[in-house]
Amino acid sequence: MLRIVFFSSIVVSEILTFVGLIVNLFIVVVSYKTCIKSHRISSSDRLLFSLGITRFFILLLNVVVIISPNVERSVSLSSFFLSCWMFLDSSSLWFVTLLNVLYCVKIANYQHSVFLLLRRNLSARMPRLLLVCVLLSVFTTLLYVMLRQLAPRLEFVTVRNGTVFDINEGLLSLVTPLVLSSFLQFIINVTSASLLINSLKRHIRKMQRSATVLWNPQTEAHVGAMKLMICFLILYIPYSVATLLHYLPSSIGMDLRTKSIYVIMSTIYPPGHSLLIILTHPKLKTKAKNILCFSK
Repeated sequence: MLRIVFFSSIVVSEILTFVGLIVNLFIVVVSYKTCIKSHRISSSDRLLFSLGITRFFILLLNVVVIISPNVERSVSLSSFFLSCWMFLDSSSLWFVTLLNVLYCVKIANYQHSVFLLLRRNLSARMPRLLLVCVLLSVFTTLLYVMLRQLAPRLEFVTVRNGTVFDINEGLLSLVTPLVLSSFLQFIINVTSASLLINSLKRHIRKMQRSATVLWNPQTEAHVGAMKLMICFLILYIPYSVATLLHYLPSSIGMDLRTKSIYVIMSTIYPPGHSLLIILTHPKLKTKAKNILCFSK
């Protein structure tokens, strides 16, 4: 029974990976064509293009690992693919965090001097901020690789019913950079979502006092960005837990039930969030509708 559940999770994972490849390629192509037509690229399009590229290669790496059995057999190849996957995954998460901050700054209505300063300068600083995201991902990946090499090996004790792991203190230093990076991203995303929700409440109260129509373009922008951020957090939390387990050497000792849950949790986030971006982004949504209508 457990083998059937695990096989089903693998099939679902492959379907999600295929959907994710198409969805993220669509985001990349639309963002690129927009840049070519207008001869300029906005901050959101720049972020969406970067996010789509990184997620596309993440999912492509997953496909390569699955169809190539030599990757898991070779320690050097497995470590290389893990490092590449970690760098791309960290970069994509920082890009999403930056995208949520951009939506918060552009949509939320605050008159604080710091907020106004961010609103004026964030778009102009976007290329540098993207570079900072990449450098943070490089630092986190290199630190993980170094700690993995320096950390003491896990000692395996074989028993009749399976394998018991003697987890040593080296794991603490191994997961520290991953936890710190994820925690910082989580705090920034929660703060952005909270500010946006508070701004929406203030906007609704203002509309009620002035006896005007509640649903206007500003309200629609607030709700769309808020839905995207909340859904991101819902997908991001279990994905972060699954990713953290994946980086631990003890992950090889998972039973089939745990592996099935891990496979689903680790593959539903990239295509799921990218699909939500399309559904909440007016330009991407219009392009997707045109393609679907044309195919019919």
